[in-house]
Amino acid sequence: MLLVGAPTTLLAAPSALAQALDPGRARGADLGSLEQLMAQTLQGELGDEATARQLASHIADAGFRWEYPSFPVREAESVVAYSFGYRSATGKVDPRTGLSDGEETPEAGPINAMLADAVHAIRQVRDVPVYAQWEIAQILAEKYRMKDVFAIFPVKGADGRKTYLSTDGVAQAAVARAGTAQALGKVAVVGHRDHVKRCILVSRKHGMTAAAAREVPLPVHYDPRSAQPWTRGREVYLLSDVIAQLTMAQARLITEASA
Repeated sequence: MLLVGAPTTLLAAPSALAQALDPGRARGADLGSLEQLMAQTLQGELGDEATARQLASHIADAGFRWEYPSFPVREAESVVAYSFGYRSATGKVDPRTGLSDGEETPEAGPINAMLADAVHAIRQVRDVPVYAQWEIAQILAEKYRMKDVFAIFPVKGADGRKTYLSTDGVAQAAVARAGTAQALGKVAVVGHRDHVKRCILVSRKHGMTAAAAREVPLPVHYDPRSAQPWTRGREVYLLSDVIAQLTMAQARLITEASA
């Protein structure tokens, strides 16, 4: 776990015996207490108990729950792999997108090499099709000579400029390439350890039966030379991911309110 609960100065911590016997349950108890404390605090600020509980639930889900669903690797029927940053030879990038300038050919970088290793580990067990963002697909081709890999590249906008695909865009492209989400079968999602929870949420939003492969470790390292500034360090990335998760929750609420 990245975050295991609130400080003991704020919450009544479980006993040492309870933690030793069932650390997962202890963490869950801490988080439940923290969510209750957030709800109480927000109620005092807003004067609205129902809204306070709802906001506390969204904040807890996005900011404090970093576990992700998984299934045995032998059950995988396809792989969808989401990249994490890349390198730029010139170091000149558009800060809004992280895309390199001009005609430069970006480099996949070390984190995507680790993600390619994770895909390879799955393919060692299950010979299934792989839908991978270009950085990972490039390494799968060069290092492993892997076949049956469908690469997902940036797309050109109406103005002719390349647009780096978001997590949502990669999921859409994978489904489009397969024909339907159902055609993908049971999807083993590969992504950076701090990104994979949202990768799975987004994959499921697009209809995939998605989770991580339980036996395959995912990279938790960061590349300080990444061309995407938000993927250079853990603090800035986690804040970015929390914001993205909250934005997804906001979009769901807007959709429900518009129905």
